[in-house]
This record gives sequence, structure tokens and C-alpha cells, in this order.
Amino acid sequence: MIKMSKLLVLVQNNTIINKVKEVEKATFLFPLEGYSVGYPVTYKLSDIEEFGCYILVNRVLDENSIESLKELFKDFPKNIKGIVFEDLGVLELVKDLDITKILWQNHLNASFLTVNGYLKYVDSVMVSTDITEEEISLIVSKADKPLVLPVLGYTPVMYSRRHLLNSFNMNYEENVSNPTTIKEEVLKDEFKVYENEYGTQLFYNKLYDGRSLMKYNALYYFINTVFVSDEDVLSFIKGEELSTDTFDGFLNKKTIYKLKDGE
Repeated sequence: MIKMSKLLVLVQNNTIINKVKEVEKATFLFPLEGYSVGYPVTYKLSDIEEFGCYILVNRVLDENSIESLKELFKDFPKNIKGIVFEDLGVLELVKDLDITKILWQNHLNASFLTVNGYLKYVDSVMVSTDITEEEISLIVSKADKPLVLPVLGYTPVMYSRRHLLNSFNMNYEENVSNPTTIKEEVLKDEFKVYENEYGTQLFYNKLYDGRSLMKYNALYYFINTVFVSDEDVLSFIKGEELSTDTFDGFLNKKTIYKLKDGE
């Protein structure tokens, strides 16, 4: 039986911590201030009091930010158990720290060969949300270490270091709010957009429910709470229906198609 205590819950408000604790044991993930993109609420290392938690660093870093992060990590807090990161430069900074290191490159970790290549250097990898459940099952079965499986949240679609909302407002003399929702004109899909000084993140505007993956063994099952109500987070953990319409992403829909003759 899968233990729900394997939940990894990203924090976007302090109230969710105690609410989740009242329902189930969980580990919490805090986006690090100055080093995260796509999260309206971020945290300074000194403000994180939760014991045994993780920090998130998902910015693509330049030389200056690598150096500043290196300085910040010189006195790494003992209450923080590990780090979830995207930029491989972070690995050099934390390789000697006695913490759990989880690589999250959402659109890249889509095969067991890639995953096992990274697992030589990190403790775990977040599996991509761009692949089917069949492919995820294969990756989990062949991975050299337990993996992290996303099971709830608005899935990241794109990250740019450009300030796309600000540029749009300036060029078209608009006043689009931040965050906002936009509609793509070809397929009419909608996306949530959030921008900070380090760039712009787009999320698919349908809430991903991947609870079917919780039958597979994992290091953690990841709940990304950005733009998700506390009520839906708690309902998910309890195994109840959510108040928001959900979809299962690409779990039952392949993203590679064979074109017909003439296309």
C-alpha cells in the first residue's frame, strides 16, 4: 500500500501547512525568494521554519546569481532537508551538502535513459508531465532510484527569462494584470501566466489530476498548489472529488503522432 506521507506539497500560503498536517503527514516545498519563477509567494531561507522541508530553485541562473546563491548556501539551514532545482549549475553548489537533491526539468525527464543518467549525480528526478502513464510506469520500473511523480497542479508549459506581460503592456498600451489568463488563438487553449523580475511562467489552465500514478512506488508524490485552492488540495489528499474541473494531462494521450500521407 502506498503511504500518503510521501506527499511533497509546494507552499503558496502558510495556512496550507497546518491544514495538510491535520489530514495527512507530508513534506513541504518552499520556492526560494530571488531564485524562483512562476510562484507569487516565495520565501527567504531565514523565514522557513518548517523542519525537514525542501526549497525550490527553478530559475535559469547566470554567473551573478550562481555566485549569490553560493554565498547564501554557505550557512545552509539545518531544518531544510533538500532542494528541488532546474539549473544544473546548482548541482555544483550543493554537491557536498548532506541534503537530498531532486532535479526538476519538466520537459526533459521523459525517458528512463535520461533519468538514470541524471540519477548518477542526484538523489531523485521529477518525472515529466508530457508523457503517458504507460511511459511513466516504464521509467519508474527501470529507474535506479525512487522518483518524484507529479499528481496534482497546474502544469508548467513554458518559462522565459523575458518579461512577456510587461512587454505586451508596453507595446500595445494595455494594462493586463499579473497574474492573468490568456487564450491561444489556434487551438483556443487557455494558460495561466505569472511574471516576476526574473521572467515569465505559463501554466496550462486546466487542473492536472494524476492520482492514478499513486499506485506506483515513488520517493514523493508532488502537489503543486500554485493557483489551487486549499479546499481542492485537501479534497485531493482525502481522495474526494475536487470543486475545480480537472483533466489527466497526457497520461492517456500520446504527444507523438504519425502524420497521414500528404500531411
